[in-house]
Amino acid sequence: MGQRLQGRILVIDDDRSARTLLERVLQRAGHEVTLVDNAEAGLAALTGGGFDLLITDKNLPGIDGLEVLRQARARQPRLQAILVTGFPTNETRSHAQELDVFSYVTKPFGVNEILDICDAALRAGSAA
Repeated sequence: MGQRLQGRILVIDDDRSARTLLERVLQRAGHEVTLVDNAEAGLAALTGGGFDLLITDKNLPGIDGLEVLRQARARQPRLQAILVTGFPTNETRSHAQELDVFSYVTKPFGVNEILDICDAALRAGSAA
């Protein structure tokens, strides 16, 4: 595969180890990464705009990841998004598809898998 695109990526996950893993992996690949541990902080960060990709966990305290995606779409309709969950269900997958999520990823995921998905999402966003 060719050179990866660099992007500004917002990661919303209340699991510190997941955030840390994503930060390390994405920064090593050359991305600018912003980490937050709850939906409210993530939505506040999105208000400033400028992100190319949103990675959000489905299960967050308070507002869940699907609602984050709904609100993110209202703010930035063309923002690429990846929904991550440790508890996959057909209902969640269906809701994610309705929200035009680029990818629905199940934890645990591999480093190369998440990098490839992020790269494809950034390419799709730059082509749009």
